[in-house]
Amino acid sequence: MASVLSIRRPIAALAARTAKTTSQKAIPHAAVTALLSSTASPRSYFTAPRPQTARLALASSNIKQHLSHQQQTIRRINDYTTKPLRSWKFEDINAALPSDPAGPPSPPANPQGKLILIDVREPAELTSTGIIPTAVAVPLASQPDALFLTPDEFETRFGFPKPGIEEEGDIIFYCKAGVRAKTAAQLAVQAGYNPDRIGVYEGSWLDWADKGGRVEKWEGPKHE
Repeated sequence: MASVLSIRRPIAALAARTAKTTSQKAIPHAAVTALLSSTASPRSYFTAPRPQTARLALASSNIKQHLSHQQQTIRRINDYTTKPLRSWKFEDINAALPSDPAGPPSPPANPQGKLILIDVREPAELTSTGIIPTAVAVPLASQPDALFLTPDEFETRFGFPKPGIEEEGDIIFYCKAGVRAKTAAQLAVQAGYNPDRIGVYEGSWLDWADKGGRVEKWEGPKHE
């Protein structure tokens, strides 16, 4: 009897150890399976593209590009309007004017090519004082869009060709004391004129008259 019990005990112990080992090996496998099952759906959820999110990202990118373009445009305009323009003096303009047939011979013309003088005062001022010889009248206050017109529109409105469209010669603006002339010069650059061709007679009419510059009577249209 004792021998039977001694045999059964080792067999029972071996069976228990085998069951325990099998159970320990099965737990990790079940855990891994459960983990994969539980994480499969969230992983797919976060990696799958969202149409709404993609549209918002595209819209944000387009807005940034638009703002960048606007900022570049503003910087270009600021560069135009703040760039120092050439300042002309009485002696420069007087020397470049053609000789007065009725007066004594003038000094040789300054070799600066063709000059285009633009008087930006209003018609009433021109009628009262006259203008510098060869100048054309393009009043700034009453015709602020003049330099932005096409050549055909300009000639229809003013009765003479738009100055400076030949892309040759310096363009000089003047007014009564130089303030309006500077504004007109800046507008000309914004309208597409080459800044290197644009200049301002800072002393303008007051300086011209004070130094005895030649004067022509103005009888042009009033552009009312």
